[in-house]
Amino acid sequence: MARRVWLAFIAVFFTLVFGTVGLILTEHLSIQKAIYLTVQTVTTVGFGDIEAKTDAGHVFLIVLMLSGVGAMLYFAGLVMAFLIEGQLAGVYWRRKMNKNISQLQDHIIVCGAGRVGRQVIYRLRKEGAQSVVIEQREELANELIEEGFLVIKGDATHDEILNKASLAKARGLISALPEDSLNVYVTLSAKGINPGIHVVARMDQPESEKKLLRAGADKVISPATLSGWRMAMSMLKPISVDYIETVIHDRNIEMEMVELRIDQGSCLAGETLLTSGIKQQTGAMVLAILRNNEVISNPVAEEELLEGDVLIVLGLRDQLHRLEKLAANLKNCKS
Repeated sequence: MARRVWLAFIAVFFTLVFGTVGLILTEHLSIQKAIYLTVQTVTTVGFGDIEAKTDAGHVFLIVLMLSGVGAMLYFAGLVMAFLIEGQLAGVYWRRKMNKNISQLQDHIIVCGAGRVGRQVIYRLRKEGAQSVVIEQREELANELIEEGFLVIKGDATHDEILNKASLAKARGLISALPEDSLNVYVTLSAKGINPGIHVVARMDQPESEKKLLRAGADKVISPATLSGWRMAMSMLKPISVDYIETVIHDRNIEMEMVELRIDQGSCLAGETLLTSGIKQQTGAMVLAILRNNEVISNPVAEEELLEGDVLIVLGLRDQLHRLEKLAANLKNCKS
């Protein structure tokens, strides 16, 4: 449609040029009067203040009327169709998107799609996680919509915008706005609406960490700090860093990391890593155990598993699938 509108515009332009040159040659008008009479003719206004005085001029105006008016009407029709179809399509897709967002559950809300936020949503999509993006800049929001993301145009610091993103049913919220004060405000608003939501917030200034934690953020991330650490380690321990990046980021390698929670009633509770059968039956490796905000790294085989523990497990995809089946069979097995 846009290409046809552009071609119609070119046709109208050349019609005006053709009419102007023709009237100058046949009626010997000045360029200003020739343009004026040409526009009068193709727009069917016809004030009559300028008239053709030669037979050649009359013949030329007849040709200009038939060709120019047709081109002008075709161009106007295409423009109207383009505007109407675009508006209707925009309304339809906005309604459809809002409906899809309202039906989401256990999704992740990303506030801000700048340099950091954009990488977040790309990674979430790669991992197969459902997400909703809140972005205030219309141009950027439209780009993300074209890429297939669910986007709400608006200010993430406003409660009504967060509610449009189905915050009450969301799994978590990532606040990646460029200013720390805005991330504090979003965190406060999100926790006020849904106190149980998991919030990860971005910070730029070190002194903002305590404020974000007081506001309710469960995790505070500094992109500058992480980037600096990664660059330093890439210089000091390049092989180790390359290996970790390959395992975590390369989708061609089937190595993944998951979290396994020992729920109440699970048969894994009270067992040791050795007797649990995790390594023997699945081949996956337990890297660490999270227990009461304490991290037990590289646990020994005799380490006892307790209810509420979270196991950080590394393994191939098929090993982790076997682990999921094992965990499902072991849940609620006690009377």
